[in-house]
Amino acid sequence: MCLRCAGLFLACLIAATSLCAESKHQGRVSQRPFHVVGYFTEDGAKTGHYTVKDIESSGAARLLTQIDYAFGKLVNNHCEIANRAAALDQTYDAASSVDGTADPAGDNKLRGTFHQLQKLKHLHPDLKVLLSLGGWGQSGGFSSAAQPANLQDFVRSCVDLFVKGQFAESITEPGIFDGIDIDWEYPVNGGVEPGQPEDKANFTAMMAEFRRQLDAVKPGLLLTAALPAEEEYYGNFELKKIVPYVDFLSIMAYDLHWNSVPLTAFHSALFRDPEDKTDPKLRNRYGDYAVRGFLHAKVPVSKIVFGVPFYGKGWAGVEDVDHGLYQKAEGEATRPGSYRDLKQLPASADRHYFSKPVSCTLWDDHTFWSYDCPESMRVKINYIHHRHLGGVMFWELSHDASDSELLHILAGK
Repeated sequence: MCLRCAGLFLACLIAATSLCAESKHQGRVSQRPFHVVGYFTEDGAKTGHYTVKDIESSGAARLLTQIDYAFGKLVNNHCEIANRAAALDQTYDAASSVDGTADPAGDNKLRGTFHQLQKLKHLHPDLKVLLSLGGWGQSGGFSSAAQPANLQDFVRSCVDLFVKGQFAESITEPGIFDGIDIDWEYPVNGGVEPGQPEDKANFTAMMAEFRRQLDAVKPGLLLTAALPAEEEYYGNFELKKIVPYVDFLSIMAYDLHWNSVPLTAFHSALFRDPEDKTDPKLRNRYGDYAVRGFLHAKVPVSKIVFGVPFYGKGWAGVEDVDHGLYQKAEGEATRPGSYRDLKQLPASADRHYFSKPVSCTLWDDHTFWSYDCPESMRVKINYIHHRHLGGVMFWELSHDASDSELLHILAGK
């Protein structure tokens, strides 16, 4: 049996077994929309590296059901646009505009990335665009904003700014954003700033308040959240209590092993590798374990969206022994590690697909990469469908090949 076929067989077998067990408790799974969610970064638009036009010209727009705009930020318990110059002021001429029409000139006119997103939605009326709040580098402030005394005003500031489109005193453009995605990394004890024990309950209250205020504006506005795949982190969320307020929860099943640790490993494995040589405390860091954890916490299967990376984690100073896997490293790779970049490395690079964990590696000039190649993406999307999960999410659009190769696999087109 070929390696790819073996991986598909394993994924199908485990998924089918799990589905039988779930059906005893959840009954028949109804037919629901399948979400294909990609993050789009403000930094890519600001630098011109990947703009809204690229979403259209690469073919990605017609494959996506939802774009999450990364990121909005929190300042003094209120929402703010992270880079107003890129979002509102940057002028696109006809050549760089998504629809071939230049941004309007003059005062009090919407320009920038927000205007380009508005144009993209006109081209694709079914495409949803959400404003994602936080991210790894901008989650500071959540713990304070979610406290009871601040919560209502905090949520109102986000809804007014992004959903009602009150971007400036003289610019109001509702309808660009169809809801809010919460990416608080992480409540209680993780992330860029210290949390506090009450974050756990406050996160639930925050989601309830977002749901209430979004519904008051217009029923049908979306509320989602990106949550960690590590048990020690997702244990700090009241998953069952959150469910009524969200359209779905995305599991970030990547960054499960960091390249700051001097031993190479899979950063986005779907299943546990029987040859795993990492710290025993970290050996439950794989995607299927997180999915089963969310299901055990009574998150409905249809509200679980599985996250995959369009990038790799790189370690430098690695010998090519066993394809560089579970080998000592001297430090983090300094080269870019997007799938687009890794695909362009020379044919002499040692590329390998591991069918049991469902992940890929690449070794080139003493640099080791753990990433998802097309082979692993095919098995993962097969797993997602056999599990009847609600969809797939990925970070992020600019990391794909120019022809949206990985996204085509996820969308099945």
